[in-house]
Amino acid sequence: MTRNRTAQKIARRLGLVAAVASLALAVSPAAGQAKPLVKFGAKLNPTVQPSNSLPGLACKLPEGMEPDPELAPLCTMVLNEAYGRPDGGERAPRRGIIKEIRLVAGGPGNFRLQLAEVKHSPFGPDRVRTVNDGRRIFYKGQTEANFESDHYRVESFQTNLPVKKGQQLALRGSIAPLVRCSSGGDNTLVSSPYLNPDPSGPFVQPTYTDGCWLLMEAVIK
Repeated sequence: MTRNRTAQKIARRLGLVAAVASLALAVSPAAGQAKPLVKFGAKLNPTVQPSNSLPGLACKLPEGMEPDPELAPLCTMVLNEAYGRPDGGERAPRRGIIKEIRLVAGGPGNFRLQLAEVKHSPFGPDRVRTVNDGRRIFYKGQTEANFESDHYRVESFQTNLPVKKGQQLALRGSIAPLVRCSSGGDNTLVSSPYLNPDPSGPFVQPTYTDGCWLLMEAVIK
């Protein structure tokens, strides 16, 4: 009799363990499911032409500031309207890690990747601050064959840059041929000299705006 009771207890325990294990297997895939990749910034593909991109969007010094004869002026350019992604496509849709930067450039160049926050006001100019620096990116641009065929090289660069919802892409450099210049408005906000990242710093008015679109796209994981 005692042996039968012991066997029944063991069977019940084994059944309970099996049930818990099955439940864990059923829940684990859902709990560990990776978030889908999302993109923000310009919507890029080989048909996007970097029109009027050469020699490039160059930094201008504020009026009255004398240039250094040995150095090209550096500025911060903020992607303020996303080509191909109107109505908020310039802002990161969620928090995550930027794993890839994609761009279309007319010619070669380089820049330091930045992230910015923009405070929009209906009663005055936009104000910006940069919050983080990423890697330096060196790009090749297009060949003559790309322009002749209207099939443009989209260059990709691996990154590992944390981003928060609402932040925007920016770059620090002296000239940017990764643009499409065929419109007007405030598609790019330019601060000259460049802005040092300070997540708790004040928002400042850009030095000027430009109608060219920055052809830069981020992939968040």
